[in-house]
Amino acid sequence: MKRVHGRFEFETTYVEDRRDGWGGFDLYRVEGGKKMRVARVVFWDAAGEFVLETFGGDVPLAVIEELIREAKRVIKVS
Repeated sequence: MKRVHGRFEFETTYVEDRRDGWGGFDLYRVEGGKKMRVARVVFWDAAGEFVLETFGGDVPLAVIEELIREAKRVIKVS
């Protein structure tokens, strides 16, 4: 995802840790050329479910919903 919401730009990066058994997306807010991670959604193999974590700041719900849709579309759950 790469989108503008309000005065901020948001973008995602795929992340995974095969040893710990998870994959997902980090969400970054871009402001003044600086990227700050504001959320992460991952699918944990052991738990069999998605988990959302936020980091120190407000994130618009519309952006979170898009982040979750992206994770569910890309990460194939069997």
